[in-house]
Amino acid sequence: MKRTPGLAGVALLLFGTGCNLVNSDPGPTKTEEHEIDAGTAETVRAEIRMGAGELHLQGGGTKLLAGSFRYSERIGQPTVRYEVTGSRGLLSVESPKNASLIGKMVNEWTLRMGSQAPLEMNVKLGGGTASLDVSTLPLRSIEVEMGAGEMKLNLAGKYTNDVTVLIKGGAGNTEIRLPKDMGAVVDAKLGIGSIDTKGLTKREGKYYNQAYAEGKPAVQVEVRGGVGDIALNVEK
Repeated sequence: MKRTPGLAGVALLLFGTGCNLVNSDPGPTKTEEHEIDAGTAETVRAEIRMGAGELHLQGGGTKLLAGSFRYSERIGQPTVRYEVTGSRGLLSVESPKNASLIGKMVNEWTLRMGSQAPLEMNVKLGGGTASLDVSTLPLRSIEVEMGAGEMKLNLAGKYTNDVTVLIKGGAGNTEIRLPKDMGAVVDAKLGIGSIDTKGLTKREGKYYNQAYAEGKPAVQVEVRGGVGDIALNVEK
């Protein structure tokens, strides 16, 4: 007669499986680089999908994208695509499906971006850390979705238009830098955690910097977090 393992047996099987995953060989660490020009695009949308790892993004580049990628062979190389349809460009940087960090695996992306065309961004990170400095980009909007991890987002730019920002967090801490000389307003709500602010005034449930004025361009931020703390700091 075939026996069904009890709870202890199931736990042991799961523990053993986990140990095998953690101790499994991640393979050699590989490095790749990609460079992409914006071409004839008059507006660009950038979609960045990272399963888990370390994501570093900044502006100031001479090309739309100059990316450097370090990853364990077992995780696999990211897919980088760019196409222009009409006057609109679409940039996609994506991890292999089901890519996740286990044990000593490595997955680090360093992305330097530069664009003369107005830019929309969508960033999804399953877990890990993200440092996103978009202060020198011609940003129109950015949406960031984090699973579990830490994020720093620099929005302290001198934008000439409204910038809409949506941040969705699962579990972890978020630090956001806001401009001093351009209006900024933040609508932040957390499940569990605290909101710490510097250089902002709270009115009717939202946080405003001193430069904010109705009818003038502003950075408009909406934060929806699960568990974790948020720090909102106006650039000095």
